[in-house]
Formats: sequence, C-alpha cells, structure tokens
Amino acid sequence: MSGGAPEGRPESNSRRRAIGAARLALLLLIGIPAAWVALLARPPGPPGAPPRSVEIPAGATTSQIAQILVQEGVIRHGPLFVAAARLMGLDARLQAGEYRLSPDLGLMQVLRHLEEGRIATELVTIPEGFAIAQIAQLLEARGIVEAERFVELAQDDTLVYGENPPIEKSIRSLEGYLFPDTYRFAPGAPPETVIRRMVGRFVEKALPVIQAAGDEAGASLDVHEVVTLASIVEKEAAVAEERPVIAAGFLNRLRWNMPLQADPTVKYAMDDPPVRLLYAHLNIDSPYNTYRYRGLPPGPIASPGLSSIEAVLQPADVDYLFFVAAGDGTHRFTRTYDEHLRIQRTLTAPSAPIRQP
Repeated sequence: MSGGAPEGRPESNSRRRAIGAARLALLLLIGIPAAWVALLARPPGPPGAPPRSVEIPAGATTSQIAQILVQEGVIRHGPLFVAAARLMGLDARLQAGEYRLSPDLGLMQVLRHLEEGRIATELVTIPEGFAIAQIAQLLEARGIVEAERFVELAQDDTLVYGENPPIEKSIRSLEGYLFPDTYRFAPGAPPETVIRRMVGRFVEKALPVIQAAGDEAGASLDVHEVVTLASIVEKEAAVAEERPVIAAGFLNRLRWNMPLQADPTVKYAMDDPPVRLLYAHLNIDSPYNTYRYRGLPPGPIASPGLSSIEAVLQPADVDYLFFVAAGDGTHRFTRTYDEHLRIQRTLTAPSAPIRQP
C-alpha cells in the first residue's frame, strides 16, 4: 500500500490499456478459462448502479482489499483482482482511503481508481467569522473529523506542529489561522491533516498580504495583532463596505489608549453567549473583555476573511471613535460621545451597549 499517488505516468492511456489487457490475458496461462475470466471481470451490478462508500484501510494487503471489494459488491472475484493487480505491477500502488465505487465498474476500472487514489471527497466551505468550535462542528456534521479532537488539536499548535509552528504568535491556539475558504476533504481525514491544510491556506493567501502591507496605517501591528483585530472587525461588520470604517474606529481607539469595547470579544469569553449583551455581561473578568481591559485581546476570536484583514491594513481615513448598530446591519459612526448618545436615542432599533470613551 502506498500513501500517495504515483508521481509520474509516462505511458499513454492507450498503451497502458494495451499492457493491462496483455497482462490480464496471461491469466489464461495460469489455468483460468477465457470464459471465466470474462465473466469474473464483468461489473457485478447493472449500468447506472449507485456508487457505494468503500473504506480501504491503510496497510491493507491486496488480498485484504480484494476481500473488502467483494464484500461490498464492487467486484465479483477476489483472486482474479489479486492476480490482475500483481501481473500489472500495482500490488504496492493501491492507495488507502474512502472511495465511491459503483458496482457497474469493471475490474480494471476499480484497479485504476485505487491505483490513482480517486478517493471520495467532500466540498466544504468554511464561512468567514467562524471560530474553532464552529469549524469543528461543521466538519463533524459533514463526516470529516471528530469535533472534540479537532478542537483539542487546534487549541495547542504544538499538538500538530511540535515546536516549529508556521506562524509566530503570542499564544498556542490556532484560533484565527484556520483560513475561511472552500476545501475538499476526505471523510474521516486525520484532523491534523485538515488543520495543516487550513493553516497552510492562511500562509498562502493571508500572510503575504500582511507582510506586504508596508507603511499602511495598520502595518504598525504585527501579524498576530492584525489577525486579532481583523477577527473583531469580521464579527462586527455585517456590511462589507463598513469594514474599513470599523477597522479605522478600532485603530483610532488603540492610538488614544481607549478600550475597544467590542461586544464580540465579550461573547467569545462566554460559554453560552446571548444574542444581545446586557450591561451585567460587561463585568466578566476575562482578558477578552475589551470593555474591562484596554488594548487588543490575547488573540483572534474567529477566522477573519481576507477582506477584514485588508480593512485593518488599509482602514478608512476617518476619525470616528464610536459606532452603534442601526438595526438593519449597518452602523452609525460618530466622533464624540455626545454625538454617539444623540444618535443612539434616535434609533428605534435596539442598540448595542454604549461604547464609552
């Protein structure tokens, strides 16, 4: 059993088919009548038969694979499968994984699927603004990972990367670095593999943008600080055009040494956060409570998308310090606390807790 797909296949498909046919013909020389070869190599199911999920475990021998395929009704005759695999030189090239194999495939087609590692995959989109726990739940619902183990691994990067994580940051958690994007994952994939893919996508797509920021307004922050603030912007912004404005407001507060007073950071510190915070919630003693502690929280509160990261690096040129939800997904931005209170009183929709200076 090999762990990955063969790197090169210089032979053309027609040549490979010819070699395969010639080798299969050799089976006649070992005492299997031609009629039986033709019969046993036929698909066991009718044309259009629905595919079946077949798990080939790592380390399985060709004989064990043949037994699994027979049990699942994908091939007719195990010994013929084994003989064909060995005569074609595929004995050590059949790959482990979960496959979707239809009973209407011929024996040679099944061999090719396993040689080329055409494993079944799930197309999964990780939304922007999802935290580790939400990502884990989504992946578990799609049958890809076990959520509890995924969360455990993602909360301590040394469990996946040892002492050489790909990103320097102040805390061990990978919160914020599981890049929101669309992926193809194999059901039952090792959670370490899934995490590496997602962090790798962050390194590929987001890290170069941050490193190339140069002298932009948000470039005074290091990578971890950029991702942390971008995650707050991601959770606050419901309208894409407001991201640079919200980012500017938070950056202005940081420059003035004002508390960020961001509701999503308080919710992140709660085990079961409500939809709307009450003033009593603002007393929670947590470094993520940005009403109580000045500056940025210790780390991101979710996985920000590229647009929120860019908003932090290229914020709007405004001097706003306050904003309040208008009830329709947008916000009202103000420069002074008096203006903030006046607008808050005029809004008929419920508003967020007052962000005081």
